[in-house]
Amino acid sequence: MRYILLDFDGVVTSKTYSRQCHENHCRKNIYDLDWFDPACVDALRMIVERTGAKIVVSSSWRDLHMEPLQKIWAFIPMPGELAGTTPIWILTKKEAIEHWINQHPDDRYVILDDADLGHDNQIRTNPDTGLVQKDAEKAITILNSSNDGDI
Repeated sequence: MRYILLDFDGVVTSKTYSRQCHENHCRKNIYDLDWFDPACVDALRMIVERTGAKIVVSSSWRDLHMEPLQKIWAFIPMPGELAGTTPIWILTKKEAIEHWINQHPDDRYVILDDADLGHDNQIRTNPDTGLVQKDAEKAITILNSSNDGDI
């Protein structure tokens, strides 16, 4: 299987888009959250379509649990299938991701996050722009490579 370990803020949201929404008094959705940046969502869609990867939420939003996340995913609508979250009971994001990776030793994955987690399979996004096409192309290469050394 292929998975995208996905942070939300700074990846599918961007500071630039959030600022534009605020300045233009964009209506918030029913969950009272800023809309995800459409350009970032398109980049995520490109990864999902070209790799068949499923989504694992590594964002602090994972605290919402799966049912509310699935409702948000369907409402937006977001690309791909939500396969789960990294553990909530682990204190740091980096440790939660490492735990997930250790539980899935035979799966391919890429980590999309704007924080430096010090991982080879991470694409670090710029929080001002979020996930862009260049980042998506790198993620596709990681997910479609035959092994971690082929990146």
